[in-house]
Amino acid sequence: MKQATHRADEQETYDVVVIGGGVNGTAALRELARAGYRTLLAEIDDFASGASGRSSRMLHCGLRYFETEHPVWDAVRHPLRFARAADMARQAMLARTELAADETVATRAIELSFPVWTDGPYPRWQLDLGIRLLGLLGPSDPPLDRRVRNAEEARHHPIGKHLRDQDSLRGMVSVREYLFGAPERLCVDNAVDAEAHGADICLQTRAEIRERDAVSLWRVALEDVATGEFREVRARTVLNMAGTWADDVGSFGKRLVRGTKGAHIIIRLPAGYANRGIATLHRRGYPFYGLPLGADRYYFGPTETLFNGDAHDIRVDAEDLEFLIGETNHLLPGLNLKRSDIEQCWAGVRPLTHDPDRPMGARERTVHDLGDNEFDNVLAMTAGPVMSHRSAGREMLARVRAKIGSPQRAAVRTPQEPGENQADAEVRAVTNEHAHDLHGVLVQRTGAVWEGLVGPERVARTADKLAPLFGWDAERTQREVTAFLARQEREFGPPDGVDTKRQTPDQIDNDNTGQHHQRSST
Repeated sequence: MKQATHRADEQETYDVVVIGGGVNGTAALRELARAGYRTLLAEIDDFASGASGRSSRMLHCGLRYFETEHPVWDAVRHPLRFARAADMARQAMLARTELAADETVATRAIELSFPVWTDGPYPRWQLDLGIRLLGLLGPSDPPLDRRVRNAEEARHHPIGKHLRDQDSLRGMVSVREYLFGAPERLCVDNAVDAEAHGADICLQTRAEIRERDAVSLWRVALEDVATGEFREVRARTVLNMAGTWADDVGSFGKRLVRGTKGAHIIIRLPAGYANRGIATLHRRGYPFYGLPLGADRYYFGPTETLFNGDAHDIRVDAEDLEFLIGETNHLLPGLNLKRSDIEQCWAGVRPLTHDPDRPMGARERTVHDLGDNEFDNVLAMTAGPVMSHRSAGREMLARVRAKIGSPQRAAVRTPQEPGENQADAEVRAVTNEHAHDLHGVLVQRTGAVWEGLVGPERVARTADKLAPLFGWDAERTQREVTAFLARQEREFGPPDGVDTKRQTPDQIDNDNTGQHHQRSST
């Protein structure tokens, strides 16, 4: 990064600079701004452009934290690790209660079923123990709605009748689980709320922590990635919430993140799967889910593989797809799925905590005090899942208070003007929510891509409508349409060479050729 050219007397001073616009960074920003701290958020791309927008979209009751091949033996061998897992499960149950009851958060209740076979991957007692432990660790409302089905009942269940090895099926254990309708919106809404309480938002901004100045304020260089312009701000403390990129914002003398890739596929399934999900361990020993997306679409995943590349270029590759369709058919052979059934896919990189003793990373949320690495008043967070983002925000607020005390000066509140056409979500994305391109509108803010790949006609209509707000002429508008379609194909389309019969919402099958039918979302 180049050297900023601003003089010291021109530089702005903040109580806290937050680096990273994911769910935990924006949650921390919201808590700090509401508490009166003068804050700035720097995000290199857009809200939810990393793991927060590429998750399994599941709230998680916390049962997965106890999912090991030998849970009792592992708890005896690694008591500290078990204690951390129990704490994360407790946090998940608390988050489940808080978010499911909040009407401002779009959640959806489903029945999540765990099939039990004679040959595993886990016995019924292990499920019972885990669910009972969750009930002891967390609130009882909303209830877990535990239900145990015997083998015969499981075989007549809409999902159970398609399961593998019907003869060795011993039953199903079900709980009430919740899915996020739009996890990306959590980031956007957090940031907009923080801005209303005085926070400054800098998207498309690369941040680098430099040295401290004569009065022990951190110098943070900010580069506008669109224009290449630089400026420098000062901060009493810095929160490194950059997720997968946490190791890139400074030279901390230790590694923070261990990235693992999670890929998913989207298909259509028969009637009866709506509002029902399936959970198990895949044949490599990690959690594997089938979950409803809308009324008649379903997604399977995730994968769990080490990732060392550039997370900006993450996408599902042919190996991921082969694994996912293979595991789906292993779990539900009655569906007889083919590659051509895949309509969409997506992948993300989990920013787990680097741990030399755990090659696949540690899943427990960790706050790193980098003072021991000569970065006093700099904190970083790793492995913070989506469902516990509010407690993460509150934890970072408490840590900042412990570090620097009360706000140095009150933040200036930003008046909120309703403006025109604010009922239009696409317009609001630009005028009120900092969208800087079509991807930000159709993916992060309106979630249109989750209804099906957005077709060229709809993209063009959206671009024409928003062009005056972006200041685009006709040529720029067409370039932006082309760029969005290419990025959508790269991030949400199956790998090149995979033959699918997917359609966009613009393409409705009105002939009688027997082709796959897709509802229009326009």
